Amino acid sequence: MRRSSSSFAPARRRKSRLPMILLTLVVLLIGFLVWLSTVDTEVPTQKVEQDVTNEALAK
Repeated sequence: MRRSSSSFAPARRRKSRLPMILLTLVVLLIGFLVWLSTVDTEVPTQKVEQDVTNEALAK
């Protein structure tokens, strides 16, 4: 095996996975927020009927 011509050549280091993990989390968060903004959360209105007769006038 032939070694590098310089003994001071930088050793090959393995790239960190942290940037890829952070990028994936950011993309997932943005996707979740977009999905959340499209979900129909509006509650339909309901008709409320209440008797409003004046009991004092009825006597």
